[in-house]
Amino acid sequence: MIKEHLQNITGVEIFAIVGFIIFSVFFVLVTIHTIKMKKNEVERYKQIPLEDSKNIEENSV
Repeated sequence: MIKEHLQNITGVEIFAIVGFIIFSVFFVLVTIHTIKMKKNEVERYKQIPLEDSKNIEENSV
């Protein structure tokens, strides 16, 4: 039913293309950001789940 309705809309394929482009750009940006992260920043993020909430507040100031 939905497929039939979508096939009747002219230009509906542009939504799939735009969605794919947005996803691809976001994925590439996150990948670049992750690669460029400094090692000490990665270590700090790695320790966050193990720290108490007091330690996190003290380290963020």
